[in-house]
Amino acid sequence: MSTATIDYAGQVLADVRRGIAVDDEVLSETKARRNLVKRHARSYPGALKTFDSGSVAHGTVNKPVSDADCGVVLDRRTYPELGPDGDDVPPDDIVAQVAAHVIAGVREEYPDATCRVCKRAILVEFHAPLDSGEDPSVDLIVALTRADGPGRWIPNTEDHDWDASDPEEHTRLLNGPDVPTRVHRARVIRLAKAAVKQDARPVITSFNLEALALEYVDAEDTIAVSLRDLLLGAAGSLSQGLTPDPAGVSDPIKLPDGVLAGTAVARLRRFGECVAVAIGADSLEEAEAALAELFPDHIGSHAGARQLGAALLLGDAARVRSAFGPGVERVKPSRAYGDATRRDAARSYATR
Repeated sequence: MSTATIDYAGQVLADVRRGIAVDDEVLSETKARRNLVKRHARSYPGALKTFDSGSVAHGTVNKPVSDADCGVVLDRRTYPELGPDGDDVPPDDIVAQVAAHVIAGVREEYPDATCRVCKRAILVEFHAPLDSGEDPSVDLIVALTRADGPGRWIPNTEDHDWDASDPEEHTRLLNGPDVPTRVHRARVIRLAKAAVKQDARPVITSFNLEALALEYVDAEDTIAVSLRDLLLGAAGSLSQGLTPDPAGVSDPIKLPDGVLAGTAVARLRRFGECVAVAIGADSLEEAEAALAELFPDHIGSHAGARQLGAALLLGDAARVRSAFGPGVERVKPSRAYGDATRRDAARSYATR
């Protein structure tokens, strides 16, 4: 097989995806905590429904898991005074009341749980770390139905006001239009998020990447090509202005505090160029070297194990000696394999 047909970049990115994947037990507990919060929120007087949102609902969460997002929708007929469609009563009191109601129920199962009201949501913290050390919290948005227009009114407690948004539509968009597209896009987003978040100051928010992925990720492409297109597409898009809300309800998506558009564009373009180099790589080592800038905490260990495994199988004394020191060159490869078979085994190991 010609090296031109081997997706070395995809092999490296598959390793990275395994490294950032959330443990099943942690994800299960995170969803259980979210569902517990929703159950108590639904029992609040005047609650119409609850909904899931954010990276856990979109399938784009990475390890470690910090939180899960959800919301409760209140009926304006029960609370006619609230919000811009009513008497412009701000969200402060109702959010505090929902928070007190929810935390009382949560403490029946998590006695040490606490909550506080943030700008957009009620933050419920459980203070019950898992074996992994992760202690996922839950963010609960208290939303209102709108009299006119799509979406919901959601709190802005810092401005004592309500803003229009549509987190339910965001989840619908990111979970559609079919399973293969959703899975492919989520994998690409998870990789892009991991690359961006390894910076001390990420240049773009996770939600901004998700919104841009709706435009730039094509499920017919390989993971590597889609990641390149997302990063370069994001750089080009942000050079023209902020990303529009994919639901068409909220204001454009802001960059993180203190991040200039030029900085974000340059960093994302650099990441995209690195992926482009990896796509054209003629060997696994070249692909790893190109992608190491994006994933420094994941590629180094995987690359070393792969290369050492291949050296042991091939009997490459120089490479083994560099890893373990002099004397190990006397270790011979097993004679249970013929030379051709051993080369094939090494090649297979190196491409896992």
